[in-house]
Amino acid sequence: MIRLDRNNPNTYVGVILLVVLAVFVLPDRLPQFISDLSPQLFAGIPCGRLPSAGDLATRQSIIGRRASDPLLLELDASEIDGDGGLLLRLSVTNRSLGALPIVYQEDNISVAAGDDSSDGFGFIIVPAPAVGTKARSDPNPTAYAEADIRLLGPRQKCVHTLTIRAAAAMISGGGSAQAWYRMSVAGAPQPPSDGKGAIYSDQGLDILSGAVVFSEELAIEARA
Repeated sequence: MIRLDRNNPNTYVGVILLVVLAVFVLPDRLPQFISDLSPQLFAGIPCGRLPSAGDLATRQSIIGRRASDPLLLELDASEIDGDGGLLLRLSVTNRSLGALPIVYQEDNISVAAGDDSSDGFGFIIVPAPAVGTKARSDPNPTAYAEADIRLLGPRQKCVHTLTIRAAAAMISGGGSAQAWYRMSVAGAPQPPSDGKGAIYSDQGLDILSGAVVFSEELAIEARA
């Protein structure tokens, strides 16, 4: 058993250094360490299981509001199967130390052969899929229901999966895929449920300096 000598000043210095290490180093290093040790454990939860926002007129993370381009999008894909099916997996990571509100409407995500400039999440598939293209029903609203706003915690990752039927041209010659998240508005908040006055004049959705972030373009190989 290790005993600490309370009369030794070096003991207190060591404790202080451990606290500093935990506060400033672990948030950056621990997620990567866990990811390397067990990729499945740190793969991220489905984005649809993130908690919904509540009373964003009064409850927002100051750190999250001040974060600079905190979202990271990463895209990977399965091989094209014998029926032309292709599974895309989008990982959305919050790189900041504050909670971020993101708009996630699982059944209202754009899938097309190009960027249609709609807000929310979208996929660019080239050539366009034979089955699976979809346009957003409300491409650029000025506000969102809080049920459609999910909170992505500090350093947290969530995952969205998309299944399409590849076009014949992609099956024989390959193609590419890319994802985006765009939010061109800050959002108009709903009245607080507790009846108190609003602290924030928006929903805090303008977390991107250029209003949009793209994943790297992913090459899709032709089916062997």
